[in-house]
Amino acid sequence: MTTVAIELSKAMVAHKGKDGITLLCSRERPPDLAGLDCEAVLSPYRHELILKARWLRTVESQLDCDAILYPYWPSPPFRRHDAPAAAIFVHDLAFRLRPHEVPWQQRAYMGTVLGPAMRNAAAVLVPSESTRRDLLDLYKIPGLESKVDVIAEGVPPQVPAGRLPDGIEPGFILAVGTVEPRKNYPRLLAAFRQMRDRHGSLPFIINGRPGVPQLVIAGRPGWAYGDTLQRIAAEPGVRYLGHVDEPTLAALYESASVLAFPSLYEGFGLPLLEAMSRGVPAVVGAAGALPELALGAAISVKPDDVDAIAGALGRLLSDAQLRLKLGEEGRRRAADFTWDRAAEQTLAVLRQIGTTSERKVA
Repeated sequence: MTTVAIELSKAMVAHKGKDGITLLCSRERPPDLAGLDCEAVLSPYRHELILKARWLRTVESQLDCDAILYPYWPSPPFRRHDAPAAAIFVHDLAFRLRPHEVPWQQRAYMGTVLGPAMRNAAAVLVPSESTRRDLLDLYKIPGLESKVDVIAEGVPPQVPAGRLPDGIEPGFILAVGTVEPRKNYPRLLAAFRQMRDRHGSLPFIINGRPGVPQLVIAGRPGWAYGDTLQRIAAEPGVRYLGHVDEPTLAALYESASVLAFPSLYEGFGLPLLEAMSRGVPAVVGAAGALPELALGAAISVKPDDVDAIAGALGRLLSDAQLRLKLGEEGRRRAADFTWDRAAEQTLAVLRQIGTTSERKVA
């Protein structure tokens, strides 16, 4: 979500034309937006609840703008009558669809604010058709369908690849994502163990080396992961890197043989898009938006089926031509997902819900 807010803001300023744009920032501009050619209004508060309950409700009406975009999470649930028209992003609905895998604080917060925010919004933006369907199924708000627009995320800016971490050789299986229940790491570990137990019967030759390649996991610890970190550390052939910087992540994508992303649910699936943009074939969970995003550039499996995950990874690892085919299809498909395109679509929505010919957007 932070990536969306930052990359979309940069692209919108680049495509603003005659429109004015003002950033609303918590305490200071984010470093990635420090040099952006637009004004900024800084809040004296940092905590999101205080921002939305106190500061934003007041400052919205003082901005002299025609439309306001909330790219991170919904607008304040209660807004003044003279507040500008708002467009809000709904990135996913995990807190409703998979509540047991989401912290109770997020369930309580989103359960309280999302409904009123959508009722008050002039436009609701979602990153995929899958999320749009889920939203309309879960929220029977009069008029909601007519104000929901799908605006897909873009491929993050390419950065020069750094060095691979010590002890990692090219050709590994890569998994990217926060360590939390929805990312399905315990089943991925079980599938990886199953492949290693059968390595003598599997014709894997990756970069000239026989056998099951290493599984490399990149992602910060999240929430409710229980003993997953301990299980990762104890599994032979698995390397856990935690959070990595952008050059290291680029090196991992460039050197991986396949991406393992059997997530139980995604509203979009940025790691898959990043892998596709670099020609890395993937195994993904057949849930949420991942099959929609892949659209023939990955193998989809039931994410709760360990045998299916292991079988799909084995199929990719044993078939170089299939890896090449899916990688090429992924590159073609990823080329359609740009932040410039997302910015133009978002600006069109904001201009539509605004009220004057030369608009100011916050």
